[in-house]
Amino acid sequence: MKKTFPFYLLAVSIFLIIISPFLLSRGMFLDGIVYANFSKNYAIGEGTFLNPFFSQTFLVDFKSHPPMFFFLEGQFFKVFGTSFLIERFYSVLSILIACLLTLKLYKKFDFKMPFLPLFFFLSIPLMTWSVVNNIIENTLIIFTTSSVLFYIYSLSKKRILFIFLAGLSLTIGFSVKGFVAFFPLSFPFIYWLVIRKTNFLRMLTDSILIFLFSIIPILLSIYLSQDVMDYFDHYFEIQIIGGLQNSITVNSRFYILGRFFSELIFSFIILGIYFLVHKLKIRKNPLKNNENNKKALLMFLFSLTAVLPILLSMKQSGFYLLPAFPFVVIAFSGLIDESVSKLISNINPKIKWFSTLKYISIGLLIISISLPFLFYGKDSRDKELLADMDIIAEFIPQKSILSIPPQMLEEYSLFAYYARFHNISIDRNIKVQRKYLLIRKEHSYNFKKMNYKKVNLNTQSYNIYEKEN
Repeated sequence: MKKTFPFYLLAVSIFLIIISPFLLSRGMFLDGIVYANFSKNYAIGEGTFLNPFFSQTFLVDFKSHPPMFFFLEGQFFKVFGTSFLIERFYSVLSILIACLLTLKLYKKFDFKMPFLPLFFFLSIPLMTWSVVNNIIENTLIIFTTSSVLFYIYSLSKKRILFIFLAGLSLTIGFSVKGFVAFFPLSFPFIYWLVIRKTNFLRMLTDSILIFLFSIIPILLSIYLSQDVMDYFDHYFEIQIIGGLQNSITVNSRFYILGRFFSELIFSFIILGIYFLVHKLKIRKNPLKNNENNKKALLMFLFSLTAVLPILLSMKQSGFYLLPAFPFVVIAFSGLIDESVSKLISNINPKIKWFSTLKYISIGLLIISISLPFLFYGKDSRDKELLADMDIIAEFIPQKSILSIPPQMLEEYSLFAYYARFHNISIDRNIKVQRKYLLIRKEHSYNFKKMNYKKVNLNTQSYNIYEKEN
């Protein structure tokens, strides 16, 4: 542990440096702001578990996602308040828990260098992006990875208990994100196919038990509660059927595969450089351990089961890939684990360069912890929108409803930020004239006809108008 400790510090430091401009500043990916607002409203008593509330006019009767994420994040708002920092820290904490579970799983496969997956995580741009953007998949990763970890535990002790926990993890994963949570059901089969340490009957029995333990609580909740049944009827119709038949966000079904491998480019480069240097300098093949190679193959093949089902739909986004990455980084790390272990075991802790590395890693950690505070109170994206919003919100009471012109009907970030930070709703019904009208400065509008008068505020991009009596 003493020899690998500086590498853990380096990984943590690099992670903090990457996210430092965003950790303590406002501005977030649209979906993350929307989810945070649902969770915040749940915490303050607006909306319920099965009827999440966004605003008075937008995303009314929302059933596009199962509600567990809003419940879980809502607990953080209940305990710590409604600051914009709460969704940041919840998102970061989710990824940290996912990393710890990944390292635990890595060790269960008898790999010796658990710091390696951390560096491969850092090499995947989507992973570091997701950390500060409050994506639902950040929470989903916890339960899909837990399910696989529990199954591995079941192979050596307390079989039924851990298989039950593996299934229960998928139940919670489903209540967080839906059917995409069920890809770990394929793990027993792929484990049997590649590792061959379980017989076919054991694999089949385990798969059936995990499925039953995961699906029975869902069916019971639907059977026992009409509200739950109605919720998931709506969810299935909008998100599943609608997503398969009507929603198109990409030009090709194979977009998600291309995105998957493009996110792994830096990982492939790291592996390529390592193999090349190892071959030239040490003149040995770093892939000699067939057992480790089989484990790496298992994890990579399994990661594809989180990716390939997405091909069924033309509704695709890069962050749908996130649950696959813990298993990818285990696969890549496993390939070089033994050779890295041998290299580190030969290090003399008293040698000068290693002592220097320890001091550098400690110094970097101190810097990385301090760095986010340089950005505290600043806006990392949508700066003009957020600055104008704060000025306008000082004039308009909370829980007001604003009208907007037709040109702004798809400015969804605007709706999300006003709801999240100031409890102000924006009405997309252009036939209704609210007391206040929000408009971009470059847009035209017949203010005399609509009887609106401009409010003089020092804004950059937006003007606010008040309806005259």
